[in-house]
Amino acid sequence: MTKDIEKDIEKATRDLNSIEEQREALISRAKLLNKQREAVAFAAHTGDAKAKEKLRTINLEDIGLASNIASVGAALVVARANLAAAQRAEAQAADRAKAEQIAGLNAQLKEQLEDADAALVDAMASVLAAKELLSQLHNLGVASPSDQMFRVNAVTCIKTAIQELPSPYINDFEFARLAPLQKKHFKNLAAAWCDQITNQIAARLGENKERAA
Repeated sequence: MTKDIEKDIEKATRDLNSIEEQREALISRAKLLNKQREAVAFAAHTGDAKAKEKLRTINLEDIGLASNIASVGAALVVARANLAAAQRAEAQAADRAKAEQIAGLNAQLKEQLEDADAALVDAMASVLAAKELLSQLHNLGVASPSDQMFRVNAVTCIKTAIQELPSPYINDFEFARLAPLQKKHFKNLAAAWCDQITNQIAARLGENKERAA
C-alpha cells in the first residue's frame, strides 16, 4: 500500500469520526431539549408566561438542531463514501501487489518444472549412455560390473533419488522403501566401478608384460 493511499484512509477515517462525533453531540442535545420541553410544555400551554417563553426558545433551538442533524447526516453519507473509496483503493493496491508477486512466482514455477523435465530427460539419457558404454567395455573383455549389477544398482540409485521427495509423493511409487544403508548414488557407483575397471586394466597390462617377457 502506497503512502498516498494510507494518508487518504487516515484522512477519510478522521473526517468520518469527526462528523460522527458532531452528530452524537447534536443528538444528545436534541434529547436534552426534548426533556426540557416535556418539563415546561404543560405549563406553557396552560398560561404560564415564563414557561411559554422557555418553550419557544427550546423549539427555536430544536429547529436549528434538526437542520444541523440533517446536514451532518448528509455529510456522513459523503464521509462514509470517501472512506469506502479509500478502502477500495487500498484493496486494489493490495491486489496489484499480489498479482505482481503471483506473476513472479508463476514464472519461477514454470522455470523449475521445465528444469525438472530437462533434468529427468538428461538423467535417463546419461543412464542409458552409461549402459551402452558398459556394453562396449564387455565387448573388450571387461567382466565386471555385469549388466545385471549395473541394472540393479542403477534402479537403486533412481529409487534413492525418488525417496528425496516428500512422503505423499513417494507413496505414489510402487516399490519397497530403501533403508538408509541400502541407498546408493551414481557418483559413488561411478567411482567404485571406475577403480574396479582400472584394476582390471592394470591386471591385463601386467599379464601382457609377463607374456612379453
